[in-house]
Amino acid sequence: MSFIRRAWLYITRKKLKTLILLAILLCMATVMLSGFAIKHSTDRAAQSLDKTLKVGFNLGNNPRTNPGTARGSGTVSGKAIEEIRKLPGVTDYVKRQNATVDFTDTKLVPLPNGGSGYDAEKDKQFGNAATILGVNKSELENKFRAGSLKLVAGRHITERDSHKILVHQAFAKANKLKLGSKLKLKANQYDTDNEHPSKDEVEVEVVGIFSGKNPKEAAYQVELFENIFLTDIATTRQLNAYTAQNEIYQDANFFTKGSKQLDEVMNQARQLSVDWNKYQLNKNSQELAGVTESVNGVYNLVDGMLWATALVSIAVIGMVLYLWMNERKREAGVLMATGISQSEVILQYVAELVMIAILSFGASYFTSGLIAQQLGNQMVSQASQAAASRASESLNGASLGADADSVTSSRTLDKVTVGTTPADLIAVWGVGLVVIVVAVLFASRPITGSTPKKLLTDIN
Repeated sequence: MSFIRRAWLYITRKKLKTLILLAILLCMATVMLSGFAIKHSTDRAAQSLDKTLKVGFNLGNNPRTNPGTARGSGTVSGKAIEEIRKLPGVTDYVKRQNATVDFTDTKLVPLPNGGSGYDAEKDKQFGNAATILGVNKSELENKFRAGSLKLVAGRHITERDSHKILVHQAFAKANKLKLGSKLKLKANQYDTDNEHPSKDEVEVEVVGIFSGKNPKEAAYQVELFENIFLTDIATTRQLNAYTAQNEIYQDANFFTKGSKQLDEVMNQARQLSVDWNKYQLNKNSQELAGVTESVNGVYNLVDGMLWATALVSIAVIGMVLYLWMNERKREAGVLMATGISQSEVILQYVAELVMIAILSFGASYFTSGLIAQQLGNQMVSQASQAAASRASESLNGASLGADADSVTSSRTLDKVTVGTTPADLIAVWGVGLVVIVVAVLFASRPITGSTPKKLLTDIN
């Protein structure tokens, strides 16, 4: 009789033991299948984020030596940006330039509670003023890459655009604007960065409408997502009265093909004739650290859960089998006395568990479906809270503002959509077989190296 036949006869005869082992293996497989499904779902989310967030680095002010403009804006030169973007490893880039403007024929969205600390003089100067952000490619802007803002109608700003603008859907609704609508912007004469000073007025066309919401209450009108405006560089350049000689930018992001090329390109950039006393380079992972840290946090939690499940399963199954092994000493002794090898006896024990595992692992596909998404949500929430906490600690306890740039830098992974795949089942079977073999070897210690005579006489 083959060891497989004997294994089948044993598990059908010992129904209670079979049910106990089935329950243990089902629990193990359910947790492990859920873990693998969460991990692979996080992989897919991370891959999607990589395509959106892109690998790259930022050129901005060095705060230790360059405080920026009077308003605290960047002073990055257009020449420095041009030198870096021409490097062979740079696949794309986005440069940012801002200007404070008055909206002459439209109204900003007011704070829901009216705000606090009202200043009549400032309201007279900046009551209907906002900072607009000029970019060469709005789809590459941090707020869109991180998902803080999402385009819901129209198109993005491109390098070829002139006098175009993206507005929030709430601002558009409040001012009865639609795609193709025109609005007027005028350089604010009280802006400390308006040094030239510019009094230019520009008419811009709405080419895109986006959505987005402050995750916490804004203290100032300009912090409202509803009062975010993105336009082209030509518009901000004119409103700032910049020339080729005096033009400056807030900062610039440069993107590379992958992480392997990133360090090489950054090293090449540092060799350029750029005033590195004024500027610095930072990987854009620092700007979007919340997202990347929360993804890594999910990985760590899943890995910890899988290792813990595997070790606990080995311990539990091994201990159960070990406790039952005493009554199987006579069986093993008889089998070995009839010429069956010790290794074949152990193979029978492995076969017994594999047969039970076929049923339990198959059932785990359905049981994991009941808990995997909830478990994934908990892990994402835990990892995101930890990432947000680390972000807060890095600021020495200071609270991040409600403005879009602060929100974007602290944004974390929102969720993962968990679903099992054939690859997940294969992974569970791989780990499950290892667990079964190790558990059986541990439990078989009472018969390992024993003789048939000793097994037949050493029965308590």
